[in-house]
Amino acid sequence: MSFARTSRAWLGVIAAILLLGGAALAAGPDIKVQLIGSHQPAKNSSANFTALESGSKVSPGDRILYKILVTNQGDRDASHASAVGPIPAGTAYVAGTATTSAELRVDYSVDGGKNFSSTPTITVLGKDGKAQIVPAPADRYTTVRWTWNNPLPAGAEATVSYQVQVR
Repeated sequence: MSFARTSRAWLGVIAAILLLGGAALAAGPDIKVQLIGSHQPAKNSSANFTALESGSKVSPGDRILYKILVTNQGDRDASHASAVGPIPAGTAYVAGTATTSAELRVDYSVDGGKNFSSTPTITVLGKDGKAQIVPAPADRYTTVRWTWNNPLPAGAEATVSYQVQVR
């Protein structure tokens, strides 16, 4: 057996030991997040939302309802659990549609998720030509984030949602 083959064999054994050892140390919270989309056509705003499938077509004015299923599959409570929902390009967040409750803090980003605030702001030029900081309109939001105020128990599931409208 050549040196190269022997070295590769030992590297494989060492990698397997490290992976198994890491699995034993990985006990604790294990958060899984799943994003599920459904669609409501603009021409029928009283229609129920229907599941979005790969390749689904949407039109301007249509609404998309995103549900985020958060599951703690670990064996310990998850402190500071959070979920992030993107607002895809070509859509705008529909104000007031993010799930809210006493157990959740909802924050928004206007810069692709770099910074979050419950009331994000933007800088605009005022009539006097000077920069002014103003509340960002909901259609400028790029991301929604929920943070649980209390730990998410082991085995628990939670669902949050929000809507966007196709531009």
